[in-house]
Amino acid sequence: MNKKELWTRVLSGVIIGPIVVFSYLTYPTLLGLVTTIVMLASFELIELFTSDVKNDFIKLLLTFIVGTSSLIYGFSLEAEYRGILPFESEGIFFLAFVASVFSIMLLVKEITHTKRFIESSALSIIYVSFFLSNFYLIHLNYGAGMAILALTTVWAYDAGAYFFGLSFGKHKLSPHFSPKKSWEGLLGGIFFAFAYILIFDTIGIFFGSIQKITFLQTFIFALMVGFFDTIGDLTESIIKRYYNVKDSGEILPGHGGMLDRIDGLLIVTPMWYFLLRILWI
Repeated sequence: MNKKELWTRVLSGVIIGPIVVFSYLTYPTLLGLVTTIVMLASFELIELFTSDVKNDFIKLLLTFIVGTSSLIYGFSLEAEYRGILPFESEGIFFLAFVASVFSIMLLVKEITHTKRFIESSALSIIYVSFFLSNFYLIHLNYGAGMAILALTTVWAYDAGAYFFGLSFGKHKLSPHFSPKKSWEGLLGGIFFAFAYILIFDTIGIFFGSIQKITFLQTFIFALMVGFFDTIGDLTESIIKRYYNVKDSGEILPGHGGMLDRIDGLLIVTPMWYFLLRILWI
């Protein structure tokens, strides 16, 4: 990455970052943000699978279904949290898959295209919409501060991994799928994530009424972020390499597509909520 690309990435991060963080402060703005991200990332994923298919209508329709599944799930979770809904909200994702398959069978004639549309829709619903929608659960059960901490810890890890890898990276983590990633970057990212959680927990900015996080818990969260962020990054690298593309899109200057920006976050978010359930029942 040359200096121009680096400064473009930094500038776009400085502009977009605060907007994203402020969107996490209230539940309605979080719903809007997550739904928007889900739709953009889902469109990129569906486009990757079906780039040679000239059927923009079905691609946009499937994107709308996936994005709507996240939005409705968020609304129903809040209603469930308030005791208004008597049933589990996760069934919405199954209904979204059924709607996707029905739309594909109705609008796509070629069998090979049908298969790829169904695969990309299923992956978008589970991997993008359901995984990222765990932010709703974190926000409702542990507050806006914890949701912001989950998001920004991933940013801290990514920054640490990038700069440590750039400065000290010699031992490649996965030369075939992600040649730029190194073990030094992984360890540097974990250190950054650990320090970030520890500092802001000490200051008390994020946790509010939640009990203080212990030194051991901080270490567990940092390790989890490092491991699953890397898994998410490698997963997307495998998909992009399979389809022979450098970036999933071009919507974010200096960062590529939306999927490129949230690849680690998609895996970390459900695992963050899972750890919270273990550490704070």
